[in-house]
Amino acid sequence: MSAGELTSQAMTTDHIAGHLRVGGHPPGGVRDSADVRVEQHRLPQTYAAFAALRDATGEQTAAVLQVLALYGHAVDNGDAELLAQVFVDPPALDGATSPAHHTVNTEVKQVPGGLAAWSRLITIAGDGSVASADVVDVLTETPAGWRVARRAVHPRHGGPAAVADGQAPWA
Repeated sequence: MSAGELTSQAMTTDHIAGHLRVGGHPPGGVRDSADVRVEQHRLPQTYAAFAALRDATGEQTAAVLQVLALYGHAVDNGDAELLAQVFVDPPALDGATSPAHHTVNTEVKQVPGGLAAWSRLITIAGDGSVASADVVDVLTETPAGWRVARRAVHPRHGGPAAVADGQAPWA
């Protein structure tokens, strides 16, 4: 490893570690856009059980990624028709101004009766504040394509947990 790579790795490690310190800020005075204290959670047992499931096919994964991408567009634009292409039983939209929603880092696995997807949901509010959560979706295949039948959300920066470590929300 070159000196430049070592320095870059140390800076990255210091930066990440800084977010985990009391106050949630990396060294050097750089702050999160929302100036939020970061309280990370870990779900090692739950994730290990999910990772051990059989991978979805490439075609299944592509279909699920498309459905989960539609979620952000539907919610951000208040589009109930589009939201019906995401959920078996779509939630009601409240009409309030919504932050930007981004579904990333999605893994798709096969489960009895369908598929499960573990994703990171990132929201960015109009004031620039950012929040994220782990989301586990259980999807079922309908005549119109894959749809989310159940969703469990675990905020990564505090907040009430919908998934406890060791739970299997896809079961």
